[in-house]
Amino acid sequence: MLLKRNMWDHQDYHCPIIGTCLSTAELRKLASRVQLLMPDGASDYELHGAFVTLARQPATPAKIVQKFLDRKFARQMKRFARAEGDDALWALWTEMADAGDIPGAFWSIMRHQGASGKLLAQVYGEVHMLSHLVGASTRADLRRLAEAQARVEQLTTALAERKTVLRDAVAVWKRRAQEQERELAAERARREKAERERLSLRELLEAGSIAELERAREVLSAQLEDLQDRLVVAQAEGRRQALLIESGYREESCLRAQLAERDREVDALELALLGGLQPKPPCGGACEHPEACPCPHLRGKCVLYVGGRSGLKSQYRLLGERFGCEVLHHDGGLEQSSQRLQQLLSKADAVVCPVDCVSHEACALVKRMCKGSMKPVLFARSSGLSSLASSLAALNKGCQ
Repeated sequence: MLLKRNMWDHQDYHCPIIGTCLSTAELRKLASRVQLLMPDGASDYELHGAFVTLARQPATPAKIVQKFLDRKFARQMKRFARAEGDDALWALWTEMADAGDIPGAFWSIMRHQGASGKLLAQVYGEVHMLSHLVGASTRADLRRLAEAQARVEQLTTALAERKTVLRDAVAVWKRRAQEQERELAAERARREKAERERLSLRELLEAGSIAELERAREVLSAQLEDLQDRLVVAQAEGRRQALLIESGYREESCLRAQLAERDREVDALELALLGGLQPKPPCGGACEHPEACPCPHLRGKCVLYVGGRSGLKSQYRLLGERFGCEVLHHDGGLEQSSQRLQQLLSKADAVVCPVDCVSHEACALVKRMCKGSMKPVLFARSSGLSSLASSLAALNKGCQ
């Protein structure tokens, strides 16, 4: 069957045709070809509205746009040309939409002479609702990205403050070490003096009374013990200061590790956000072009997410689709049983478990079963979407 229905023959679908099938860059390229005059600094919305108006008239500009779309979606139109009847057209639309090719399928339906008005309205409804879902998801991802960036700034500030405290502690330790060195030098001087006095006492012993010398010896022994005790205390204080500095360096290393982990989560969330700007993920598990898949090693895999927040189950699944895999969810034992967890584990290729929102029993069961079945398991730092995105990116990297 030939595709004969023209774009201007539609009464109500010019706006979704222009918005779904043409990108902003393509519209600006076509504007020069159709000699469309737009004011300087015209917004994307104004450009969109101008092309919607042109599409309603069977004039040369609309024909140029239609010819451009025919060339762009020639392969999809050829497939629809072989379908007859609303049932066959709807089945083909569903198949291509699930594969992520909504613009090509939408244009082919709009051009098909055999598509009924009911089918056109049904397809338009699918596209319209999908645009709402994509917009809501994008706004949520942007909000979470802003929160993550704010947390990174807080950690950076805390790290800087901790560095300042450590520098002050090092300065105090150095100052106390210098004081100890001065005290040690003074102690050496006192010991040299005592040695000289001992020699003098020896001379007195040879020339004086033994009793007087014994009293002097006891006094000197007491002074020596006191000096030795003070030396031990000074050395213990030096070791304590060294331990404090070492503890401070370990805490700084921990903060650096937390900051690096948060940076990786932000990077993974940005990748998911970039994927969320498309109407459908580039790969839904059955990609016809795996070499173009952003996460080829997760394509077609099944990941079980144990625990987390039940209110985010749909977002967990959508995020999994952005990575080309299917995400199954188990609430970690709140309402679902351990038998259900075992059933889901048998289907999964890998497991992600957020440690902040799951029971100890579920964690132990996941560890035991994954060890027995040789399946990889990741324990995420939190139950947020950014942490899940980081875990999926780590799983994709680990599959290489």
